[in-house]
Amino acid sequence: MDNKRVDYKEQSLSFINEIMNRAVRERVTDIHWEPLITEHQKELVVRFRIDGVLRDAEKVVRTEAQLDSMINAIKIMSGLDPTKKRREQDGRLSFTTLGGDDVDVRIASMPTLLGEKIVMRIMDRSRYCLNLEELGMSSELVEVYRTIFTRPEGFVIIVGPTGSGKTTTLYSTLQQVYSRQKNICTIEDPVECKFMGINQIQVEHEFGMTFVSGLRAIMRQDPDIIAVGEIRDGETTRTALQAALAGSLVFSTIHGRDAVHSIIRLLDMGVESYFISSALTGVIAQRLVRLTCKICKGQGCSQCMNTGFKKRAGIFELLIINDKLRDMILKKASADELVSVAGKNLITFQHSIDKLLAENLTTKQEIDRVFAMD
Repeated sequence: MDNKRVDYKEQSLSFINEIMNRAVRERVTDIHWEPLITEHQKELVVRFRIDGVLRDAEKVVRTEAQLDSMINAIKIMSGLDPTKKRREQDGRLSFTTLGGDDVDVRIASMPTLLGEKIVMRIMDRSRYCLNLEELGMSSELVEVYRTIFTRPEGFVIIVGPTGSGKTTTLYSTLQQVYSRQKNICTIEDPVECKFMGINQIQVEHEFGMTFVSGLRAIMRQDPDIIAVGEIRDGETTRTALQAALAGSLVFSTIHGRDAVHSIIRLLDMGVESYFISSALTGVIAQRLVRLTCKICKGQGCSQCMNTGFKKRAGIFELLIINDKLRDMILKKASADELVSVAGKNLITFQHSIDKLLAENLTTKQEIDRVFAMD
């Protein structure tokens, strides 16, 4: 029995290593390890998220002991407790690919009826080290955006649904404003990528380090620029706005549909309209769309795994807050009213969409798919 356990462990480690190396080769962002029942037999299904879409990668039919061994191996590698199977856990691991690249992986486990499910998020630093044009912004949009992120103070929101690339845009913006003459601090949950020269704080609820407490600590550190990984409630938002009003340039992300509705979201959180009106300087909303494979021109080939698409680019909407908008925000105007007075201060998604379609970089069906997810 002991020899079998050793064999299971070695088999598990070998298979996990094989899957992770394959994932890096195929540009996978997330690896899902899911226990499922198929034809009355328990399987561990491995799924890859590539360019925002999940697809099956492997089905592993094993005994109960072998499946447990594989999940336990991932948890031990990630610094998680394999004996705690009834609660969610988060961890990290690092590994070196066969090609010699060092890769960081974020791990999240949770219990399900059939056993534990694990998701691995591959933290590819190159994904965050992009200039704004490489994200998909037009030169015109970058220049307008630059008018708000080069100000010495103010509050800038990056908005979009889960998986729309908000953190990538946040990190890319921080690289644009980075200077050794500035004190840049972040509070994140989690810290997705480490940057030299930037003071990054990890939210640790069990130790009392929340977004609010972290923000208050940063405000006592003579900050020039502050980044809040995500605002989820009124207290965090209010504290971030206070930091902006105190003289810092503050960036944050928020879940939402578009630029204008993000303002309504702040009001719905109970944040006073005068705070928003006084501190908010701009909102950038975004989505990620798949790009047509350059090799097969969308027909499907081995390079794009027969999807017709390879890689993604952002489409963006940018709202610059002017005096008219400040007055309307102060009055708690509706989204339609805000749009009606925004005028040229609102560059809509259509600007990015028209550019991609005109250059045949994506398809209308792909655009429709992305916005149908709202």
